[in-house]
Amino acid sequence: MEGATIVQQILKALDLHCGKIQQQMKEMEDRLRTEIQDTESRLRAEIQDTENRLRAEIQDTENRLRAEIQDTENRLRAEIQDTENRLYAQIRETEDRLHQKLSDLEKRTDARFERLETKMNYWRLEWSETQETVDFLARKTLQHERKLRSRAGQNEIS
Repeated sequence: MEGATIVQQILKALDLHCGKIQQQMKEMEDRLRTEIQDTESRLRAEIQDTENRLRAEIQDTENRLRAEIQDTENRLRAEIQDTENRLYAQIRETEDRLHQKLSDLEKRTDARFERLETKMNYWRLEWSETQETVDFLARKTLQHERKLRSRAGQNEIS
C-alpha cells in the first residue's frame, strides 16, 4: 500500500505541479496577449503617425508644385504679354515706315505731276503761239496772194 500511496502522492504532487504550470502558462499567455496588444497598438500608432507624416508631406509637395505651376504660368503669361507688346510695337513701326514711304512717294509723284503739268502748259503755250503764227502767216499769205492776183489782174487789163 505504501506503493499506492506514493503513487497517489506523486500524482497529487504532479496535479499540484501541473496546476502551477497551467497557471504559469495562463499568466504567460495573458502577458503575451497584453504584450501583443501593446505592440499592435504601438505599431498601429506608428503606422498612423507615418501615414499622417506622409499625407502632410504629400500635401506640402502638392502645395509647392501648385505654387511652382502658378509661378511658371505667371512667368509665361508675362513673357507672352512682352512678346505681344514687342510684336505690336514692331507692327506699328513698320506701319509708320510704310506710311512715311507712301507719303514720300505721294510727294514725289505730286512733284512729277506738277513738272509734267508745267511742261504741258509750256507746250500748250508753244502750240498756241505756233498756231497763232501759222494763222498769221496764213492770213498774210492770203493777203499777199490777193494782192498778187489783183496786180496780176491789173497787169492783164493794162
